[in-house]
Amino acid sequence: MRFADGLKFLQESIRQQNMVGAVWPSSPALCATMAEPVLRDRPDRPLRILEVGAGLGPVSEILIPKLRAGDTYDIVELNPTFCEHLRDRFGDTPATIHELSILDFRADSYDRIVSGLPLANFPAKVVEEIYRTFFRLMHPDAFFVMFEYLVIRQALAVATLGAERRRVRRILEIEQHLLPLQREQIDILANVPPARVRVRGRPEDPDAFTL
Repeated sequence: MRFADGLKFLQESIRQQNMVGAVWPSSPALCATMAEPVLRDRPDRPLRILEVGAGLGPVSEILIPKLRAGDTYDIVELNPTFCEHLRDRFGDTPATIHELSILDFRADSYDRIVSGLPLANFPAKVVEEIYRTFFRLMHPDAFFVMFEYLVIRQALAVATLGAERRRVRRILEIEQHLLPLQREQIDILANVPPARVRVRGRPEDPDAFTL
């Protein structure tokens, strides 16, 4: 990662605290762990991959050069500064940049979803809507990869009060409901702060799945 990219990320984290969930880009170890499941054991056909909340594109940088002919790589990013950076960086690649909220995104089903969204910053209702959107965008045998910062949510559930405590506890409740979908969990200590990568499948009946 270039130092200039880190400064740009820091500026956006200060300017839009509800949209950027960290003060520095994810470490190479975290990005590599996020990317690894996406192309592992890929089927013998073109893949449809969706990346949500790509930031400055450190995971995109790993995955895009490994795409095969016919693969689809869509990036949904709401932050205009990040979108401009992504267009400059990946404009001559097969990736397509969509500047909008994932809740407003409409597309055919994907085989893989990679998310860098800072869900811990969002209202609990939005978190639920994002997960339901992921389910809607996934093939039945698809999976999604995302990460969270270790112990941050649990600490907030104890340290906060009132509406903020209820918000955080509801997000933790949603995460508990997602446990039956989990395929992998990998802790990455070489990140600031340490993070946990989760790989989750799609529920058999998304409409009936409790969050």
